[in-house]
Amino acid sequence: MFNHKTCWPKCGAQAAYLSVALLAASAVATTAEAKTTAPAKLAQKGTITYCSDISFPPFEFYDAKTNEPAGFDIDLGIALAAEMGLKAEYKNIGFDGLIPALQAGQCDAILSGLFDKPARREVINLVDYANVGNSLIVRADSNLHVESLTELSGKTVAVEAGSTLEQEIVEANKKITDAGKPPMKITALPKASDAFQQLMTGLVEAYFTSTAQEAYFNAQNPGQVKIASPQTSTFLTGIGVPKADGELTSAFDAALKAILANGEYDKVIKKWNFEAMSYKPGQ
Repeated sequence: MFNHKTCWPKCGAQAAYLSVALLAASAVATTAEAKTTAPAKLAQKGTITYCSDISFPPFEFYDAKTNEPAGFDIDLGIALAAEMGLKAEYKNIGFDGLIPALQAGQCDAILSGLFDKPARREVINLVDYANVGNSLIVRADSNLHVESLTELSGKTVAVEAGSTLEQEIVEANKKITDAGKPPMKITALPKASDAFQQLMTGLVEAYFTSTAQEAYFNAQNPGQVKIASPQTSTFLTGIGVPKADGELTSAFDAALKAILANGEYDKVIKKWNFEAMSYKPGQ
């Protein structure tokens, strides 16, 4: 599908509808076997459709061998769906279009590394499932290292457009200019994969993203990138559900508690080496 060193081609149209055929027979649950009751409208059709920006490994991306969606969020979505007796389907939407797509009824829920922020809770419900940290990533041959984003005066930085990370880097840039220093040049791109490509082709000096991406990139191609800052922030990350859909919100909450209790959540966490980001109720 892609060369992690240089290339991230588009894998289908942005709004392509993807039916995930990733469930092994042992992972498929029928409605009769489900322990968590799905809302009637979903139980009737037997599927749940997630809006996801499938360009953000290791959370969601296209598998090079199968060209199917893969990643932590993808596997979690499958596990939650199976707990409710459903199959998971994915609709690929750019990150800044996820909430509008949900509100327009293009999907049942968002599962795409969506940080739990007060402004988002004003327009959607969120069911938290992970605690994600963020850092600055640079190429392995770079000498750039900072203790704070405000030390990036005059530097070029890529980030995914419409994300909380973009807001964080813009706020840091304001502090830089308020201090009378030259601003950083921020390149905000529609997809995380585009931002990563900017870094690897030398068009920017740094990429501000989830800390987990550094480990993923280096697992694919050892020694290509490194972390260049402490974690600047951590956020609870949640499943987005329409504000008016209390039934589905409750179903996700119950399904998450069930897979936390039965070990399915831990299986997904361990598969992706996300132990440091695992969710504990009450966080």
